[in-house]
Amino acid sequence: MRMARFILSALVCWTMLACATSTLATAQTPPSDGPSVMIIFDGSGSMWGRLDGDKKLPKLDLAREALRTAMAKAPATARYGLMSFGHRRAADCSDIELISPIATGDLGRIMAPLEKLNPRGKGPIAGALKEAAKAIGTNPQSSILLIHDNADNCRQDPCETVTEIAAANPKLKIHLVSLGIEKEELARIICVPKATGGQLFDVKDASGITAAFADAVALAFLDPANPQGVIAAPAAAQKPSAPSAAPAGPPGLRLIARLGAKSGPLAYPVRWRVFKSETEPPVFEGQGSDVVAPLDAGPYIVEASAGFATARKAATAAEKGPTTADVVLEAAALRVLAKDQKDGPVSSSALVTLRQSAETSGAVARPLWIGRAKDAGFVLPAGAYRLKVTDSLIEREDTVTLAAGDMTSRDIVLGAGRLELTATAKPDGEPLDGVTFLIAKDDPDAPEGRREIARSAAIRPFFVLPAGTYYVTARTGTAEVRQRVGIGTGDTVKRAVSLGLARLTVTAGVPAGKNAPQIQIAPAKLPIATRILSLDGEPREVARATAVAPEFTLAAGRYRIEAAVGSFNVKAVQDVDIEAGSTKRAALKLDANTVTLKLAQATPANVTWEVRDAQGALVVRTQQSAPQLILAPGKYTARCEAGDKRLEKPVDVAADGQPRIVEFALP
Repeated sequence: MRMARFILSALVCWTMLACATSTLATAQTPPSDGPSVMIIFDGSGSMWGRLDGDKKLPKLDLAREALRTAMAKAPATARYGLMSFGHRRAADCSDIELISPIATGDLGRIMAPLEKLNPRGKGPIAGALKEAAKAIGTNPQSSILLIHDNADNCRQDPCETVTEIAAANPKLKIHLVSLGIEKEELARIICVPKATGGQLFDVKDASGITAAFADAVALAFLDPANPQGVIAAPAAAQKPSAPSAAPAGPPGLRLIARLGAKSGPLAYPVRWRVFKSETEPPVFEGQGSDVVAPLDAGPYIVEASAGFATARKAATAAEKGPTTADVVLEAAALRVLAKDQKDGPVSSSALVTLRQSAETSGAVARPLWIGRAKDAGFVLPAGAYRLKVTDSLIEREDTVTLAAGDMTSRDIVLGAGRLELTATAKPDGEPLDGVTFLIAKDDPDAPEGRREIARSAAIRPFFVLPAGTYYVTARTGTAEVRQRVGIGTGDTVKRAVSLGLARLTVTAGVPAGKNAPQIQIAPAKLPIATRILSLDGEPREVARATAVAPEFTLAAGRYRIEAAVGSFNVKAVQDVDIEAGSTKRAALKLDANTVTLKLAQATPANVTWEVRDAQGALVVRTQQSAPQLILAPGKYTARCEAGDKRLEKPVDVAADGQPRIVEFALP
């Protein structure tokens, strides 16, 4: 009895379908208001590879046909476009093309170009996502469907890119159909759907590709403004009851619906249509749980629709007063309760997919519904159904068989916990941007005994994970901090990772003049290159810059700063100790002087200058007419070659701030 009251309380208000066979793919929405979908189809050379289970056809052909089958059932008013990458030029990470802009319908617009697609190049996934987001603009009902077989191999981080995309268009969702991707590569790309509220469809072999594409296309065209077949939670519970006595009055039909023959009348709205005959348009349409249709006396066909269930019945309106037409839907009410733990609340992030089972449909059925767990309540024709619940890396499946009149709920426990992360420069600091978080777990088969399962570059990322022990790495620039985290079922674990960062500003230059104490930046045409080497352990370069006064964010530790002027031999070195949370400035004095080489007479067009140090090593070679050089203190030999003439002069350079001019006179 408690279960019946619960189910009925969950069925007071809903949104109806036009008929029992209606699905997400037949939703009728105005082109300007419905979802817009940009399909990105991988055109990189690896698409000629094979999926497990099919050694004849390449991934290109399997994916193309699966997309054709899925898109054939898309709404007639659907708006979509096509983009690809790596299909025109080999080894070119800029090979990204918008093949067909977003427009309404006409499947040939995207399938005809795909027939000619010739994969050959690289896989700039991050760049393609960025271009697709630009093409979509700010349409709040939009999504990107990426079909690919690898992570980005153009040295770009899709996690950083998708963070920027989500900030610019928070409602844009990105869904992935990943074809035969290794675990390590999948971990690098899971951040893309996660950061946007999208879904990843991991196709392991050829047998799963049709279902994955059907689910992905249905989800991409899901219109949040027009949910289909969903039963909303009620404001108050209602109980079924026997219909009250028929009111007196003119002839007509009193319309009542039941789930099963022995069920009470439904106490929530039903959509009604009444026909005079099978070939005529309806003479009455309405919605309600107990509706009186004013009709002339005579025979009619009554149609009742609730959720995904529809039934018809012949009825005759009597001469006096409304005649009751009692329609049995041969249906059941189902509520799917996806939870992180058994007694916890319904998950706010889990995604539910509902489809008929193979026992009922006889084949892999197109999804009836895909949406969030909080909305997963349905009226369904009696039969067997498959349920799939996914949340990030967690997936659970179940089968439910419903008999006419059933009112039931199905609990699906994910056994999950939630991990929320932030990174700070110092304890109690503000969350940092530009930090990459990596989540790994123990895996004896992995090279280092741990396998990365997820990553994100969001400022406040969260991960829904199966209960267990995980290893969190927060990384930015030279800083990397690792923590071990235990997550229990239903737990929400919050971790603020302190990176112990400091800020280092470097200035470097040559003296402004004789005995000048201040340091001035070298001219823009002679940029100063700054390198930072970590001295904790074996020296290694951790950062470099050519800015005038570069700023570096570094982990606490000991570092060596090297500054060099352009391609000359002028360098300065300084070691510094940096403490966490500190702000440090380092001014490096470059011991050098300016040397100008020139001819006493007019400079010929083919003059060549060369300067070598005391050991004979080449310092600079140039064909400028009067080169201005910056050289470290020491002894040099300057050589001038003009045609068949060659002159040499010794040059002494002192760090006295007084520029030197060395003049040559051709004989």
